[in-house]
Amino acid sequence: MKKFWLTAVIAVVILEYSIGLQAQTNLSNLDHLKLMEKFLGNWQLDDDKDTLVVNEFKQYGKAFVETYYQIIAGKKTWLSIWSYSFSPKEGKFKFFGLNSNGGYSTWIAYFSSEKTWIQYRIQNFNPEKVLAKAEIKFIDSDHIMVTFYNSTDVKTGEQRWSKVEHWIE
Repeated sequence: MKKFWLTAVIAVVILEYSIGLQAQTNLSNLDHLKLMEKFLGNWQLDDDKDTLVVNEFKQYGKAFVETYYQIIAGKKTWLSIWSYSFSPKEGKFKFFGLNSNGGYSTWIAYFSSEKTWIQYRIQNFNPEKVLAKAEIKFIDSDHIMVTFYNSTDVKTGEQRWSKVEHWIE
């Protein structure tokens, strides 16, 4: 009986390890830095009639910076700035957001496919303390759909963004 359980445990460990390796291999086959270039440019939140929310996404070497603004009656106000860095060892991006009110948030993210970016808001870069999640799907090269989830993976909202040359102010 002990041999049976030992064999069963070893089989499960090998199965879990091979599944984990397959998942890592699939993620590592993606060129995350190249895929990140899809975000480059100016983006504008759709369906926001009174207040326009826009962002600029730029690349500096292997780092990326995203800046959010709010435009009301032609007046542009800075909302937040986000700095992204890719960890080849982990196969994920880590990023830090600083808000105009002084607050901040830390995130871990990755491309699960060429069209899907998944990001987790975590407490002080601790991946075990997930506070929220967002999934960004590229509808095409000029449109994305962002779906938000709480810490228990319940959908809390959606936004559609469009890539624009210049913001409509």
